[in-house]
Amino acid sequence: MKNEFYKSLSFKLAILSVIIIISLLASSILFNSQIDKLKDRIDYIYFGNYVPVLKLHSIEENYDDLITCMKTHKKCNRDPFFKNIKSDWEYYNNSYKNLKERKIVNNIDSFVKDSFNYKSKISTYKNLIKKIDFLKEHEKKVAYKQRKAFLKEYTQMKDYLFYNMIILLLVSFLFISVIIYSIIKKDNQLKILTKKYKIDSITDSMTKLYNRKYFDKIFDNMPFISNSKHWRTAFVMLDIDFFKQYNDTYGHDMGDIALKKVASELKLYFDKEYEYVFRLGGEEFGVILFDTNTDILKECLKEVNKNIESLNIEHKNSKISQVLTISIGAVIYEANSYISCNQVYKIADECLYKSKQNGRNQFTIYNEGNQ
Repeated sequence: MKNEFYKSLSFKLAILSVIIIISLLASSILFNSQIDKLKDRIDYIYFGNYVPVLKLHSIEENYDDLITCMKTHKKCNRDPFFKNIKSDWEYYNNSYKNLKERKIVNNIDSFVKDSFNYKSKISTYKNLIKKIDFLKEHEKKVAYKQRKAFLKEYTQMKDYLFYNMIILLLVSFLFISVIIYSIIKKDNQLKILTKKYKIDSITDSMTKLYNRKYFDKIFDNMPFISNSKHWRTAFVMLDIDFFKQYNDTYGHDMGDIALKKVASELKLYFDKEYEYVFRLGGEEFGVILFDTNTDILKECLKEVNKNIESLNIEHKNSKISQVLTISIGAVIYEANSYISCNQVYKIADECLYKSKQNGRNQFTIYNEGNQ
């Protein structure tokens, strides 16, 4: 069951890594397309800057035509020329200008406005043509510099995004690879740990449960396994109720048989992967359950109490029942809580003591409200 879980988890992580990489690639393509669209808009603005230049060119032509008219006609009608020049100049003058450009244009603006009368001479218009030529060249230079600066910035931004996406892809790939490798490695460590100690030297000779020596090794590794897997892990202590009276009544041989029956029932019940049952000593047993929670643990302990009672092992000198029963204390270790193993053991032992105080044949699970 657990192996299938890890296979499923590894598969899901692999799918997730593919999705992340595809998402990053898609984002990279999207960013690049948006940058290219921005470049197109800037190009549009750049070429749009030539519209004012065309207006200046039209103004210049009108002044040239006006000069020609004044040279060829003594009474040249200047109104049509003034109208065209005024219209084109207003368009140009109202277009966007930075502070430096606005200062230049404002200076020329007064000359243009002064030219709209019949007292102006040909020399005035020739002088204005020179100023218009200056504006045309200035507009071209400014537009060229702005586009050149933008193209440089555009190239740098595109390269920056490209290299960042490459780095992000590599980091994401390495990060996901490390996670998958870590899961596989730690799962293998747990399997090796389990197989390594499944030998006779770690088995209690009478009950065939894991012995105290193996318990100490598994219990000491419990925080490491829980933290690496992000599991909640339960430690359970079980004690046969009034076992001394049982031995006194039925003898030690019958006591050993009773221990074997209880041990067999515990081993039969806690038979899943990552569930460990130990004989801690005498009539006391321990259980470690990896990857569990409070609700599951409650149901398990409730069934264990019933199952032991259902063995119907006669115990006529028990103060609480006519059959053999057990009392239970349990604690759940939260991953990365870094409570010491000694503290966990002590808390479970205190819970076991409370179960006995409260009438036995029951369980107590430690929680914040159960101090």
